[in-house]
Amino acid sequence: MKTFKYSINENDKKLADFARALALPIRVQIIRYIVENGFTVSKEELNFDGTSRETVIKHLSELRTLGIVKMEGQRGRITYHIDQNWFTEMVSGFSAIFGGNALALPASYINMPLSQKNNAVQDEPLPPHPHFGAFIKKHREELNISQENFAQKTGLDRSQLSRIECGKAPLNPEKLKDVAKALYVSYAVIKKEYYSYQLAEMIQEGGYDEGLLTSAREKLGYVSRPQK
Repeated sequence: MKTFKYSINENDKKLADFARALALPIRVQIIRYIVENGFTVSKEELNFDGTSRETVIKHLSELRTLGIVKMEGQRGRITYHIDQNWFTEMVSGFSAIFGGNALALPASYINMPLSQKNNAVQDEPLPPHPHFGAFIKKHREELNISQENFAQKTGLDRSQLSRIECGKAPLNPEKLKDVAKALYVSYAVIKKEYYSYQLAEMIQEGGYDEGLLTSAREKLGYVSRPQK
């Protein structure tokens, strides 16, 4: 029988910690809820039917000890979050071992070197699309989510979603958090994409020139200053 020499590395330890975190259903529920709500939730949001508040807090504490969940803020304004780069790294690691893919990440991302993944998630700009609806459609299809299923996840009428994806109807900004959750993308990324498309359309309709952008930048700097 063949034997292989193999040394345990840091990635193996990280995967083991993550697997340990998933050992109990309540922990899976907590992690899934945080991820599906843009990777950040408030303390008040973490309430589950049939599970006492004390039990949730106990497992949150254990997940923090394992380094899975981070806590920020002060008393009365506490939030819990999971690092998106770290989470996609763990998903990719398990996919490489078992051949599955819990989040249906694109194959191009799964096979990407870790150093590039970190940049892809955080630093590299997302590819441009004709409009925000096309952005939604592209990412929905990459996740293999049907239009009907996505409409249910976001609370949109299917015909309305179809019009949004074709650029024939705008998306209500109140739905941005639902879209972020359904696409497994952080709310900050979805919000940035949505409003950047809105600005681009406004500039296009009003007539574009460099002076307009220069003036807008000056005013943005002014309104961003603390008022005395």
